[in-house]
Amino acid sequence: MDQMNYTAPQPQPTQPAYAQGCLGAAWADIKATPGYVGKLVVLGLIMCVPILNFVVLGYLLHWAREVPFGGRTPLPVQRVTGKNFEFGFYAFVIALAVSIVMGVVGMILGVIPILGWLVYMALSLAAMAVIALMQMRMIMGYSIGDGFNVKDLWKVAQRNIGQLLLVTLVPGLVVSFVVGIVGGVIMFVAMLLGLGGALPSIVSSSSVGTASMTDALAIMSFILGPALLAGLVVYVLAMIAETVANTLTLRGLGHWVARYAPEWTALAPVVPPTRPVQPTTPTYPQDPGAPLQ
Repeated sequence: MDQMNYTAPQPQPTQPAYAQGCLGAAWADIKATPGYVGKLVVLGLIMCVPILNFVVLGYLLHWAREVPFGGRTPLPVQRVTGKNFEFGFYAFVIALAVSIVMGVVGMILGVIPILGWLVYMALSLAAMAVIALMQMRMIMGYSIGDGFNVKDLWKVAQRNIGQLLLVTLVPGLVVSFVVGIVGGVIMFVAMLLGLGGALPSIVSSSSVGTASMTDALAIMSFILGPALLAGLVVYVLAMIAETVANTLTLRGLGHWVARYAPEWTALAPVVPPTRPVQPTTPTYPQDPGAPLQ
């Protein structure tokens, strides 16, 4: 070997080891909140109200935003604020824009049997991760435009795409699976109870030979009543479960950004001091991770 031309191999950069994964750290943050179960339930009930549910997304994004700045506070007490609604709406716009693009892609791939459908399913899962990362970048800079910087999003996502997919996909998929099973069981039981209540009317009508309008309405009310009530219960449970999943995902994404995209803290807008500072008084930097009021 030519010693003069020999170049020693350079050490490759390695990812630092963390005591917890992003989801584990997010769950620890949630459990550190006193009365976290009740707070998540309240957020889930707010999620049940259309339009007002933007508040929940903005609330969770603001809580996740503090992590890259070093914040580790419990779930905030104040939920319904103008800023939470505003940035929750921005997050909705981002999700809507990506959904429209995916709709166009779906129409194109839909003409390709099997393979096109499989590709679309994979792209749909990737879109879920993209939406969450776009929303996180948006809240870091407090600007909807920051969420659409595709070049930077792609560069950052490659730093640990496995953790990113784990954080953004697993909570939602697990919750959807559980809610699907529990909801199906509740609806099945409700239908059985409805049929049981309607059985006397059905037997009575069959013995006569013809069912009157009153009998038909009674049978429908016995069947539909429990079904509608069960549907409402399943909907509320689904919103609470979705809130838990969103809380895990966004808080976990905050930890992901802190570890793999710490430069996003530079997106924070510079907030001017609220009171004049005397020349002889030492100045202290404001916390850029604090939510806007």
